[in-house]
Amino acid sequence: MKKLLFILIALVAVFAFVTAAVAAEKKAPAPQAGKISGTVTVYIAANQADKTAAAGTISVKDAKDKKWTFDVLPDTKITGEVMRDSKVTVAWKKEGGKTTATSIAVIAVKKPAAPKTK
Repeated sequence: MKKLLFILIALVAVFAFVTAAVAAEKKAPAPQAGKISGTVTVYIAANQADKTAAAGTISVKDAKDKKWTFDVLPDTKITGEVMRDSKVTVAWKKEGGKTTATSIAVIAVKKPAAPKTK
């Protein structure tokens, strides 16, 4: 009887340690990422030449009037000239509570065709 009680206590102890180890091994949540297109409302450029400089910011209002704000790091890839009221697509990622633009691409606005003259 003592032997059975000893085995039962040992099994419960092993189960408790395994459960605690699995619970402690929680993985960090995967970083979120995505793309958003819209109109620039605020743009403060990061110093692209100085990789140690502080981050800039960009705020974009999407088609549903939702405002998105991103940090712009010196290594953010920027295509085109970003300025207020320009149309852009921002690729972003969220890690450690910070939402960072990984690339910014200015969307070229199509100009209406000039009327043909005879």
